[in-house]
Amino acid sequence: MTAAAIALVFFQLSTLLSLLAFLLVIAAAALFSIGFIPEEQYKGPVPERGFLLNKRRKLMSMSPVYRTLSAILLVLSFWSEQVPINKTREKLRDKLAQAGQLGGFTPDEYLGLCVFSALGFFTLGLFFFNSVAGDPAVPISLLVGMFGAYFPIMYLEEQVMNRLTTINRDLPYMLDVLALSVGAGQDFNSSLENYVEKDSTDSPLGQEMRYVLQEVMMGTTRREALLGLKERVPSDYINGLVSSVVQAEQMGTPLTNILRVQAAAIRLKRSQRAEKLAGEAPVKMIVPLLFIVAAVFLTLFGAILIRAVRGQLF
Repeated sequence: MTAAAIALVFFQLSTLLSLLAFLLVIAAAALFSIGFIPEEQYKGPVPERGFLLNKRRKLMSMSPVYRTLSAILLVLSFWSEQVPINKTREKLRDKLAQAGQLGGFTPDEYLGLCVFSALGFFTLGLFFFNSVAGDPAVPISLLVGMFGAYFPIMYLEEQVMNRLTTINRDLPYMLDVLALSVGAGQDFNSSLENYVEKDSTDSPLGQEMRYVLQEVMMGTTRREALLGLKERVPSDYINGLVSSVVQAEQMGTPLTNILRVQAAAIRLKRSQRAEKLAGEAPVKMIVPLLFIVAAVFLTLFGAILIRAVRGQLF
């Protein structure tokens, strides 16, 4: 065996030992942290705390992975609470509320999830580059870890958009049900209870209505609960509905006609938006079509053009 080969073997062995030492440090830190898991404390409002705990209890009963992850995030959130980033924490709290309290996580726990994701992506990057190129490529792995830190934020943004789309889609049907119930003699709260009880799919809109009812049961006025719904769901349809219901409550106007008008207005806005998107589609397709035509042209006539440039066409 040559000296170069021996040196290469020693280099790979030292790299593997370094990775093993790094993983052992992470494992030791994790075991040490798990041995001193702080008690779970949440200082938010009571309805939100109850909503979070119910969602967390349901997820823990279904997934052992979630139980392990919750223990790790509890440790990371204990340290993230010490960081003075109140503005970031408030923005994250709003985003989590708009996502339906994703995973039952508090803002500090979600920050801990970002840290955990960064460490996971960094470790995967080290293993990948070491196995493919024989070099851990620590700077590139750090970039991969930075992407991992931002990945939960990207996922949260996607969940907010998907949830908002689902709520806007289900809202007219809910208004029709409420209009029928109120027209039959029930009050607004009882109509909401009937809708929530019959929501077998546990839809995002049903979850929000359940949260509104929980706030009312805890002593919050219906007006404040609806305004809270308006803050949690950044939708023009929800804003119009809440404003109409609050105004009808102040003026003493019957809700049946208002709910029917709101349902018809939302359907009209959705159809107008669909027509607008359909009209914009041809314009947006022009640039991709140009690239497709260019690719087809090069595929068909590329060889002929190359031969013509070389003077070998005939």
